[in-house]
Amino acid sequence: MKNVKKGLVFLFLALLLALFTSCGKSDESSSSNESNGDSERANGGELKIAINAQPPSLDPQASTATATRDTARLVFESLLVLNADFEPVPFLAEEVESEDNQKFTFHLRQGVKFHNGEEMTAEDVVASMNRWKENNNKAKKVIGDSEFQIEDDYTVTLELSEPSSLAMTVMASPGQFAAIMPKEINESAGPDGVTEYIGTGPFEFVEWQQDNYIHFTKFEEYEPLEEETDGLAGKREALVDDVYFYISEDASTRLAGIQSGEYDIAYQLPFDSYEQLLSTDLQVEPTLAGNMVLQYNAREGLMADDKMRQAINAALNIDEILQASLVHPEIYRVGAGLMEDENIKWATNAGEENYNQNDQEKAKQLLEEAGYDGEEINLVSTRDYQHYYDSSVVIKEQLENIGMNVNLEVYDWPTLTELVQDPSKWHMRVNGFTFSADPTQILYLDSDYAGVVEDEAVINAMKAIEAAETEEEAKAEWEALQEYLWTESLPATKLGSYSHLYVLGEDVEGFIYSHGGQFWNVSVNN
Repeated sequence: MKNVKKGLVFLFLALLLALFTSCGKSDESSSSNESNGDSERANGGELKIAINAQPPSLDPQASTATATRDTARLVFESLLVLNADFEPVPFLAEEVESEDNQKFTFHLRQGVKFHNGEEMTAEDVVASMNRWKENNNKAKKVIGDSEFQIEDDYTVTLELSEPSSLAMTVMASPGQFAAIMPKEINESAGPDGVTEYIGTGPFEFVEWQQDNYIHFTKFEEYEPLEEETDGLAGKREALVDDVYFYISEDASTRLAGIQSGEYDIAYQLPFDSYEQLLSTDLQVEPTLAGNMVLQYNAREGLMADDKMRQAINAALNIDEILQASLVHPEIYRVGAGLMEDENIKWATNAGEENYNQNDQEKAKQLLEEAGYDGEEINLVSTRDYQHYYDSSVVIKEQLENIGMNVNLEVYDWPTLTELVQDPSKWHMRVNGFTFSADPTQILYLDSDYAGVVEDEAVINAMKAIEAAETEEEAKAEWEALQEYLWTESLPATKLGSYSHLYVLGEDVEGFIYSHGGQFWNVSVNN
């Protein structure tokens, strides 16, 4: 009799378990439908993406290029990443312990597989992180001669010579990111980076046909995190079998391809096609990506005089420049802040009285104080980024209206990148800089960057920001520095924040832009 009762109890419990399991599945399906329409999101198939530039490398440790970042992040992952609020959080690290922002202990996720089938261990992480810090200028400055060390198979440590409140943010930054690779791949890296692309990401590298396409395929052994996606943090799933990045430098070709259905996603389409695209069934996604600036070559020549830089800054009608180059108000944002408005920890309008002055009389007075006598000023630009060229044309006209002699020189992008390394060949250029996680990573404030002069006030302020014991102290230091940059130093004039214009086919779901385009969690329902 007791055995019969036990059998009935087990049967009853089994029925309850089946009922609860069924309810659980129903809830999951409902959640999926809420976020993705009336039907389940499709798995499999291909995702075809048209990008505007060929990556110089697929090694993210060796290149700062956006094209490298957005393609390589399918293959490579890092110990830490930035969430949507620009906070560094663990990713390949399961947990990070910090002692006074000086000693860091990284407890690694166990069971993480590389695409070659080997498990990621501390020796791979140490080899990757020590190579990364030698390649990344900001990491060199923060980490210095300190080395990542193995404590055991799943524990890595780093002890800095001095505390830095920004060390973890630098390690989590998406540009030239700290990709984790097998130890032997790091050891085989040449001066241009690795040539074998093996990471831990949701997709693995298949093939790169130069000037044609880059092909990635789903990594079947990938185990996504369970947490919801949050910026670069949380769940990453390969919902398609294959991803192709088609290299299409001509904007009109990318535009025609997305309209015909040849591509599922197209990068950086012409801003003047924005309203036309809105009238189609395509998904149009302008996503604020960085600041467009007029950078001055302060190392030598006419722009080494701060009065000259202040005169140009005073003369500019920034509304006119942005309307001509970025075209539509939904594509750009005006404002003096050198950090992204959404980056609450750092955003400030300090110095805004010196932004968008459009004051020709003040500009002429400053030119007179500088002793300017009609010398030729070389404004260098490129048509490879049409908004840089369009901005430059308007700037040339505005400066000529106050009596300046401006020569606009146009080059292809690789030539221009090389030319600006010689300070004798240029005075100004329009350039774009993707948003930084913290102010110390703004490139045009770094004296190692082309045209930037060493400024003791800037260097000391950056050190104070890094050494600040609280976020409030760090932000106060940054506000004072931004005020100084607008009123006295002026290494560049911020013109405005620009968008990348992504366009998606109507069957694409799950794409987000957060610290760059993200192509995991994306499906194509066709």
